[in-house]
Amino acid sequence: MPTIRTGDFDCHYADDCFAEPWLEHETVVIQAGFGRNGEHWQAWVPLLAGHCRVIRRDMRAHGGSTAGAAPWSVEQLAEDVVGFLDALGLDRVHYVGESVGGITGIVLGALHPERFHSITLVQTPIRLGQPLNDLMRGSYPTWADALRDLGPGGWVTQARAPDDPEAEWDRMQWDRCDADALIRLAEATLQVDVADYVARVATPTLILAPAQSPLTSLADQLHLRVTIPDAEIEVFEGRGHNIYREEPERCTGRVLQFIKARSPR
Repeated sequence: MPTIRTGDFDCHYADDCFAEPWLEHETVVIQAGFGRNGEHWQAWVPLLAGHCRVIRRDMRAHGGSTAGAAPWSVEQLAEDVVGFLDALGLDRVHYVGESVGGITGIVLGALHPERFHSITLVQTPIRLGQPLNDLMRGSYPTWADALRDLGPGGWVTQARAPDDPEAEWDRMQWDRCDADALIRLAEATLQVDVADYVARVATPTLILAPAQSPLTSLADQLHLRVTIPDAEIEVFEGRGHNIYREEPERCTGRVLQFIKARSPR
């Protein structure tokens, strides 16, 4: 899979389109969240790529991307995405962001609306901070300490059966992260709060909202819906913080519906 230089790091991505090659198609850029990479979105590809060009981008220090030297911030992550679009010569796209990728999407919709036809926020918190650290640290003093001791793959699979093939796959993918950079990102999440950006989002926005995520309350998801000027919401009753993986057909169907309604073509 290709990489492209974006600012101070090499960004790894996958690029798929199974639609008629003689026609123009919308481009969808998918941004995975903390610890995850484009491989986690494989189930979305055949469902979307028959209609659109689908680019799955690995965040800096994740998957096949290098870490670079820039300090972690949501504004820097947003600038990384804009730099990626510039490097690929993409003027305007549809953006799908999950968790931290969704937080990045809120900033993009506020600061760079001219680059996006639409933004989809998948299980996206508004703020992280100490409650997230407390949830993620387990028996360790901090989340960063847990990641440092267990490693990314060991941390994400610590409560799962060792002979579970899905858990082993998750461990392998998380261990592709730059561990030191991921620890710095975990430390930086204590400062993440994009509440001031929400009302400034000037891009049509779809919110895919789990009703029972421990990381983002349904109340926060509904706040996004009523505060972003042009927003729609799809609530996934009974689901936690993994809807993109548990319900790919429903997610992609709703995304395609939204894209079709908001597409300039």
